[in-house]
Amino acid sequence: MQHPGAHSLTFRGKRSETAPMTWGQRAIWKAIRWLGDDAHYFNIRRIAKIPAGISTEQVETALSAFVSRHEVLRTRFHEEGDGPVQEVWAEGALSLTVADAASGAADDVAVELARELVGLTFRHAEEWPFRCALVLQDGRPAVAVLVFSHLAVDFWGVRELERDLQQLLDGSGPPEPQWQPLDQARFETEGPGAARGAAAAEYWRRTLHTVPPTLFRTVTGEGRPERFVRLGMNSPAVAVATTVLAERCQVSTGTVLLAATAAVLGAYTGHDTVALQLIAVNRHDERSRRLVAPMVENALFALNVDDDTFEQTVRRTFLTGMNAYRHAQYDPSAVDEILDEARKRSHGALNLGCFFNDKRMHDRWENLPHTDAGPDGLRALLCRTTVTFVGSWERQDATFFLHTGYAPDTCLLYLMADTELIPRHDIDLLLRAFEILLIDSATGTLDLAGFRSTRATTSTEKKLGEIAG
Repeated sequence: MQHPGAHSLTFRGKRSETAPMTWGQRAIWKAIRWLGDDAHYFNIRRIAKIPAGISTEQVETALSAFVSRHEVLRTRFHEEGDGPVQEVWAEGALSLTVADAASGAADDVAVELARELVGLTFRHAEEWPFRCALVLQDGRPAVAVLVFSHLAVDFWGVRELERDLQQLLDGSGPPEPQWQPLDQARFETEGPGAARGAAAAEYWRRTLHTVPPTLFRTVTGEGRPERFVRLGMNSPAVAVATTVLAERCQVSTGTVLLAATAAVLGAYTGHDTVALQLIAVNRHDERSRRLVAPMVENALFALNVDDDTFEQTVRRTFLTGMNAYRHAQYDPSAVDEILDEARKRSHGALNLGCFFNDKRMHDRWENLPHTDAGPDGLRALLCRTTVTFVGSWERQDATFFLHTGYAPDTCLLYLMADTELIPRHDIDLLLRAFEILLIDSATGTLDLAGFRSTRATTSTEKKLGEIAG
C-alpha cells in the first residue's frame, strides 16, 4: 500500500441550525462521555464495494452528495448552558483518505484503514461524526471505508446510509431524506412526541416501585484490566429448543430467549422478580424507519419468574416485553431524575445493570439441524456446543449483558459480566444453564422446582453446576 493521501470533499446542504440533541443522541452521548478517550468502542465501521466503471471523481461527487443529503453527517455536538446540542452546518468540507493498493490487495488495505479509523475517538465539538477513505486498485476506485460515530447513527441508520450511498454510486437516484434529526428534536419537545415521552417516564416511575433495587450485592472494586469478561456460546441445541418453544407458545424466538434470561438470572440471584434493560430500536413508523440518527434507548423490563412452568413465563414475557418497548422513547434527563429518586429510596443500592439485546435481524433460524426435537435428539446436539472467550475490559456500564448474534444454523449467545459479581467460571456455567433450561422445557423434562432450588445453595459453583447439569 502506498502512503495514503487526502482529498477534500465539499458539501452544501439546505440549512444551518442549532437545536437540542434528540433523545436518542442524548442517550448515547451520556455513554460516550462516560467512556471518555475509550469512546471509540462505540464507533461503527462499514466497507463498501465500488461498482465497476466508476471514476475517482464520480466517487467523490457521490460522497459529497451523501454528506450534503444527511444533516447528521455534517453536525457538531457539544454542551451548552441548557444542555447538549446538535449544530448542523450547511456548508463545509470533509477529508477523504485515498490509498493505492497493489493488485488484488484492495480488501486487505480497506480492512487496515478501517481498523485505524475506527480506533480513534471522535472529537465531536471539532470534527464531523463521519470518516471515509477510498482504496484504489490499479488506479481505479475499488473499496470505500466508512466510519461513523454512534452519536450520529445507530445500526439501523447505518443500513439506510449504506443503501443510500450505493444508489448514489450506481446513479439510481435515491429520494431526498424527508425527516432529519432537527425535525425529530422538534417533534420530541412538543405535541405527541412530548406526550409519549411523559408517558414513558411515568412507566419507569411505576415499574421501579415493583422491582428489587439490585440483583447483585454492591461491590466497589478498584478495577482490573480484565474485570469485565465476555464469552460466546455457539449452540445448535439452543436454536432448536428455542424454536420449538416459540412455536408452541406462538411467540418470537427473541421472546423465548428474553424469558430464559430472566429465569436464569432469577435462579442465579435468588429473586422472583427480575429487572432487565432492553435495547429498544424505536422505529415504529415509516418516518422513523428512514431517519438517519440514533434512535435507540433502554426499555425497562420487569418480570416475575415464579411461574408453575417456564412456558407460562414465556407467554407473559411477550406482553410484558411489548409494554416495555412501548415506553422506551423518553427524555433521558427526565428518567435520570426518576432513577435518582429510586436510588435515594434504596439508600444508594439501585443498580439496573442487567441487559438483554437480541441483535439478530432474523427471528427464525434458516438452516436448523435435523433432529426429532425429543430429549435424546436435542441432548445429542450438546456435543456441538462451544464456548469461547471474546474479550475483556477494565470498564463497562453493565453488570450482566446478554446479546445474540445471527447464524443460520445455530444460536449465538454472548454474555459479558462483571467478574467482581459473577466469577469468570460462572459466566461459562450461566451460558450452559440456558441450554438446560431451554432443552428440558422444550422436551417436557424440566424440573422447574429443582432449577429454582439451586438458589438456596451457598456455593455459587455448586449452584450453577446443578443448574447446568
